[in-house]
Amino acid sequence: MKILVVDDSTINNILLQNYLEENNFEVVTALNGPDALEIIRKEPIDLVLLDVMMPEFSGFDFLKHLKTYNLSVPVIIITANADVEYKDKSFELGAKDYLNKPIQFIELKDKINRVLQLA
Repeated sequence: MKILVVDDSTINNILLQNYLEENNFEVVTALNGPDALEIIRKEPIDLVLLDVMMPEFSGFDFLKHLKTYNLSVPVIIITANADVEYKDKSFELGAKDYLNKPIQFIELKDKINRVLQLA
């Protein structure tokens, strides 16, 4: 299974990549939405872990572009914003699950397994 991690923080990308690779996932990372969309267009991705708050091109923009270009890939939102409106908007735009930072890796693994089983 290949997971795309999209976060404007290099440190967050590295932490997630290390954890996921230790759990036998193949991982690709992107620091912004446009690069992530380009990756999805070029190679098969089974799941996206997506930060919402990124400069210029938010996670919400990314979700909108997935719909516009008919790119079908399950997305789990990972964000530091605990606002219920963020969560609601994420699901309205097509996210399959939602996780608040700081990330609890056991919870992340459970969410990834559940979303992949439903995909």
